[in-house]
Amino acid sequence: MNNRSKADSIAAARREIARRVTRFCTSLSPEEFERLLDRMALIQWKYEVFPHADDSLRMAELGSDRAEVPAEQRQDTLS
Repeated sequence: MNNRSKADSIAAARREIARRVTRFCTSLSPEEFERLLDRMALIQWKYEVFPHADDSLRMAELGSDRAEVPAEQRQDTLS
């Protein structure tokens, strides 16, 4: 996907999201609302382009990595 079609897809998602959530976000400042729209549109685009790639794949990889490290050497972090 080229940058132009990505930008167009994100802009369309942003418009649709704004249309749907504006009435529920009246307590947000304009800057906060714009950041929210940007983030939601990017997430929407990501899941349209990569619909089957979710965090469960990443978690499965992390789990297999943890099994290879002895418990006394393991550093438990949530990153």
